[in-house]
Amino acid sequence: MLDLFQLYLKLVGARVRGQMQYRVSFALAGAGQAAATVVEFGAIAVVFSRVPRIGGWTLWEVALLYALAETSFATAELVGSALDDFQRRISEGTFDRVLTRPLGTFFQVVAEDLELRRLGRVLQGVVVLALALGNLHVEWTIAKLIVLLVSIAAGIAIFLSIFVLAAAFCFWTVEGKEATHVFSYGGVTLVDYPLDIYADWLRRFATFVLPLGFVSYYPALFLLDRPDPLGLPDWTRLLSPIAALALGACAYFGWCIGVRHYQSTGS
Repeated sequence: MLDLFQLYLKLVGARVRGQMQYRVSFALAGAGQAAATVVEFGAIAVVFSRVPRIGGWTLWEVALLYALAETSFATAELVGSALDDFQRRISEGTFDRVLTRPLGTFFQVVAEDLELRRLGRVLQGVVVLALALGNLHVEWTIAKLIVLLVSIAAGIAIFLSIFVLAAAFCFWTVEGKEATHVFSYGGVTLVDYPLDIYADWLRRFATFVLPLGFVSYYPALFLLDRPDPLGLPDWTRLLSPIAALALGACAYFGWCIGVRHYQSTGS
């Protein structure tokens, strides 16, 4: 496992060094990514300039949700950069090369690219997280610190699993990958806000089917000592790692089934 990780660092490092050859381009692209998400958070701030609360949540409480969701999503998007255009590998048949090498298919695909410009979105999420926690005056305990760190890691795993499932979908159709964006890009927008403002069916979907609520909503309830308006038990707030493992298992099996289904280009 250590050798595999070292190989990953070497492969990704080569890609990063290539991108850093054009530093001005890299800086502008990173700034553009950050600016785009600043506009998104600005839209939330504009809403709160008109109303003091949304569903009982204040600006900085929603900012905490936003920061947890965006930091997790942006990091997963950074790590899974190579999955973005996976449908092209299938349509062009370049995935065939992956199958002839001795390393795992998923490892090879993920290690082929890492778009460093996406760090801009990660940093923007971290900045909003720091501002939100600074303005909320959370009563910190060891348990809360652990939940914060674990929930971010779990959120990254949840979004990365969604990206893997979306890529696996390409083994069956290369034309419909955009339809999966409703769960990835649409999903992060969904959990930028508290789940209790949505319809009951959507709340249940984001809790029991695609566990997006465990990216931000349930960890935030624990950090803020808020009761759950949905009436779920208190221990539900600690299930982010379990949700990540469950979705990760689905992504793993989905990828394996897709690889076995693959029949090269033109199929």
